[in-house]
Amino acid sequence: MAMPAVALLPTVDGSPIPHVPLTPQPFIVSGPAPGIRWPAHVSAQLTSPGEPLVLVFFGEAAIHAPALGFSRRSLRRPAVGYVLVDPVMPAIGGEYGDWPDAPVTVVLSNNPPDHARDAAMQARLRGWQVSTGSLESVLTGT
Repeated sequence: MAMPAVALLPTVDGSPIPHVPLTPQPFIVSGPAPGIRWPAHVSAQLTSPGEPLVLVFFGEAAIHAPALGFSRRSLRRPAVGYVLVDPVMPAIGGEYGDWPDAPVTVVLSNNPPDHARDAAMQARLRGWQVSTGSLESVLTGT
């Protein structure tokens, strides 16, 4: 079975995202210009990939996972998975009450910030996968 396409999303603060050696190459979304809202910019960039995507969020950007999931569903191209790396936990419920609409995996780095440890605990309580493996191994299933 072929691995679904992966979209690596920018950080909210503009810090660089890690290089992840994947085949095929992941779709890398650039960060917004100053003054442009992160969710609107990223949603617009995700309108072109027509194939099913695994959306990868880093840190605080994870709070936007429900909005981007909704955006993909409105295009009739829903996400097939969400990977949250050292995340700030997204709100569950509210205007995107049906999120998550695909499997969620939380990845913790070697030295995760406290908010990511809290997110991992919440993820376990929700029955989501939590991994301390590399992002590459999570995405390739190795």
